[in-house]
Amino acid sequence: MSISIPARRGPGAVARLLALTLAAVVVLTGCGSGSSEPDTAKAKAGAGQGAFPVSIKHGHGTTTIKAKPKRVVAVSWMSLDVVAALGTVPVGVDKQWGGDKQGYTPWFRSTVEKLGGPLPETLNYGDAGEIDFEQILSLKPDLIVGLYSGITDVDYKRLSEIAPTLPYLNKPWDGGTWQEMTRTIAKAMGETEKAESLVTDVQGRLTAVTDAHPEFKGKTFTYGVALTPGSTELGLYLNYDARVRLLTEMGFENTPSMKSIASTAKGTNWYGGVSLEKLDTIEADLFVGWANGSDEVPYTLKDPLFSRWKPIAAKNYAFVQDPAMGMATSGPSVLSIPWALKRYVPMLADAVAGKGSTGADS
Repeated sequence: MSISIPARRGPGAVARLLALTLAAVVVLTGCGSGSSEPDTAKAKAGAGQGAFPVSIKHGHGTTTIKAKPKRVVAVSWMSLDVVAALGTVPVGVDKQWGGDKQGYTPWFRSTVEKLGGPLPETLNYGDAGEIDFEQILSLKPDLIVGLYSGITDVDYKRLSEIAPTLPYLNKPWDGGTWQEMTRTIAKAMGETEKAESLVTDVQGRLTAVTDAHPEFKGKTFTYGVALTPGSTELGLYLNYDARVRLLTEMGFENTPSMKSIASTAKGTNWYGGVSLEKLDTIEADLFVGWANGSDEVPYTLKDPLFSRWKPIAAKNYAFVQDPAMGMATSGPSVLSIPWALKRYVPMLADAVAGKGSTGADS
């Protein structure tokens, strides 16, 4: 089996952390159902007025932030966009897949420039994806955010020795919707009013898309990855994946075959797969695909099994192959969505119209 699935967080691997014994910012943590309950009154006050302390529940328990953070390290996709959009330049960020040679996406770079910079330090990782904790320690963060990550319980406890840490909210690689991620980070940073303004603006842009393209409404889709030599299966993303959620916000509906796809997912994987010989069992009016290079799209479209699949034969497909577009639509945020829509929407419109978009000009 060969499924070409893009890395979830860019060039680095999944969860990556090592131990340091520090006297650092005190963090209230708990695991599972035994975690301490946050002080509801204080949490509400923090959410409404930017007051501290605030407590936030997540997949590893509860984290308490005692004072407004000034030095933030972002160890996952999207989190750095939210921090910058809220008016704070992070001091350390993951090098972004799809970014420029320095690892910064165009929407993040332009936002930091508007804030007066400087651009943050990019984080180092080992060959197996291990975080460089000494580097993070040297950045002296007072908040670490990694909502879109696979941080383990052990990793979380070690990161929390450096600074209050926000890992994924629900399960590995599921930080919630872009709206939830924005509001969660804003609560931690005491910027909830600014967050609501950002969410309202971006939500309005998505609503404008659905209003301008009624043909999107009700069209079923599945989102997958382009084939590569040796592929015998088509990798397909699950319904909670960020790139899938973005399409549903534009009026599209998830494939009725999602249960079948989800049944093939292993462990904490955010994708499943279907044999190319059984593609006709996957129902979809539209296929949206991610390609890691221009040569993958023609290769995929020429595959004899893939080419006979209903949405492909009818040219109801759109491929995203530009790296920046891939990042913008794979990790949608309050910064990347506005940047992506003007490029993404015409591609989707062509796909619905049976014109088959290869994303060559995206």
